[in-house]
Amino acid sequence: MLRPHYRHVNHLALRLLIIVVAVVVSNAQAPSSTPPSAPLPEVHRWFDLEALSIATRYRFIDTSDGATIANQQQWQLVGRGRFKFDKKGKYSVVAAVQSGTSFASGWENTGLGTGAVQSNLFLKQLYFDVKPIKPVEVQFGGITITNGENTEITGYDNDNYITGERLVLRLPKRVYFDEISLTNGYVGDLNRPSVFGRLKRLNRSNYHQFLVRKQLTKNIGFSADYTFDSGADTLRQAVKVKLPKARIVDSLLYENYERIDPQPGYGFAITAEKKLNAKLNLAGGFAKVSHTMLNGDRFPRGERIFMSGAYKVTREITLSSAFIRAVGPLATPSTHRTRLEIIFSYNILEALHHYRVF
Repeated sequence: MLRPHYRHVNHLALRLLIIVVAVVVSNAQAPSSTPPSAPLPEVHRWFDLEALSIATRYRFIDTSDGATIANQQQWQLVGRGRFKFDKKGKYSVVAAVQSGTSFASGWENTGLGTGAVQSNLFLKQLYFDVKPIKPVEVQFGGITITNGENTEITGYDNDNYITGERLVLRLPKRVYFDEISLTNGYVGDLNRPSVFGRLKRLNRSNYHQFLVRKQLTKNIGFSADYTFDSGADTLRQAVKVKLPKARIVDSLLYENYERIDPQPGYGFAITAEKKLNAKLNLAGGFAKVSHTMLNGDRFPRGERIFMSGAYKVTREITLSSAFIRAVGPLATPSTHRTRLEIIFSYNILEALHHYRVF
């Protein structure tokens, strides 16, 4: 087991953590006052800030042979904005900045605990977004993969990035489905998160996806897709059912994938959610992943039970946790067995909205 490298803590990472604590303390102690007036409307004419948050998490991971491979504190920054060429936002450029150095990583090490210090921020997404008419949307550039109702357990990691183009049609009255999505792109450069190093791949293609989504009733929705990725053909489906009258759970999500070729096989996950009150939400379930994929790094090959919880401290502050444990035989002795995460996040955008700064 590696010793914590406390003397090598990066100043930027510490500053980010200090900022989070300072904002929380000031938010809790500051006297209530009338929020300032809304910003000038011409700002929103040109620019929309769609996401801005900062977080820190404690992460522990051990393997099936008992070795500890992660026992550390990490940090994360996520920001996304939209520059609009016209007043209605039909033509825009979307850019997203995030920490994390790979396709399946949005976190950086602080130097507290195992792992070397990291202080990276990358522009991971940059694409043109065109909506010539309401039912049609076209995206082109550095985009992400859409999972539909599938989560990153059976789909792609939430931190993913690709280069390519996507056409989205929303014509439920004409073609039954609420959304039809067609994506063509290039999946690669997995350790090259900066979009500027990947835009040259726009003339290459190794990934195609055809996805449909439908909200059947108020409480039942599903999605299905066919994906070709670097020679592998995969089908995915997911159904989410809300149970408003049930006492034990509020919703159930069943998702699965079938690898058609090569190495045929399947995997699935079932997740139950329960909102105990206005602040606390719990979830848990079981997952089986039979292939090495570009899915969430929390779920490598094997069978696992998982539990998570999220407590809304204030409108901006969330404290969450996740516990994942492998059951049954694992692929190799180095496969993850136990994973624990405790996450503290601050939604800066929510605070800006609340105080009408943006």
